[in-house]
Amino acid sequence: MTVSRYFSDIFSVAKSIIIGMGITLRYFFTYKKHTITVQYPHEKDPIPPRHRGIHYHETEKCVMCWKCSEICPVDCIYIEGTRGSDGVLKGGFRGQKATLSKFTIDYTVCIFCGLCEEPCPPKCIFLGPEYDYHSTDRTTMEKNLLTDEVYTDEDENFVRWARRENERLVAEKKRLAAEAKAKKAEEAQAKKAEEDEKAAAEKAAAEKAAAEKAAAEKAAAEKAAAEKAAAEKAAAEKAAAGKAAAKKAA
Repeated sequence: MTVSRYFSDIFSVAKSIIIGMGITLRYFFTYKKHTITVQYPHEKDPIPPRHRGIHYHETEKCVMCWKCSEICPVDCIYIEGTRGSDGVLKGGFRGQKATLSKFTIDYTVCIFCGLCEEPCPPKCIFLGPEYDYHSTDRTTMEKNLLTDEVYTDEDENFVRWARRENERLVAEKKRLAAEAKAKKAEEAQAKKAEEDEKAAAEKAAAEKAAAEKAAAEKAAAEKAAAEKAAAEKAAAEKAAAGKAAAKKAA
């Protein structure tokens, strides 16, 4: 190692230390303006509207179609009850033409993918904002959403707001898609009209050229016929003159 390389490495280390200490001191004196540590669980970070946390289930809307359970990629949703009858199941919870006795999700398996929301006809299952759910016992991680208290009133209000926001975003997406489709149809119609107009102009030009060609051919034919008639007349006159001269000479 050369002397210049040795001092260059020392300078690089000193420069890195100065930069790091500068960042530390800057945040040390401005900590009141910037949140560095959240005092969890007394304080929580704000949750975005489409956060996928613990499931929220509106039982009164459920039709017990099992679509959420069928589409689940890890088979963590278990549903029990009666469907399509008005009979009351003891200990059950009334849905739409269905009575549910069990709606369990195994959170040791759930990957929070949100696929269970997509096929639900009444949109009664929703991944909400609650994420503070843990246990040292695996058996307690299987929650029955019908009976186990998972959400507070504040969480439910947030879920309903997030659902409305989600519906608004879906409606906005559909509106934009409809506008794009209409614009595409208008452009296709305008393009077709332009192509039709161009085709009509080309057809008219072709017809005009054909008519001019036919007229030229007709004029040429008439000229040729006239020239032929004139030549025949001249030949006849010449023959008659020759015949007359021969007769006179005789």
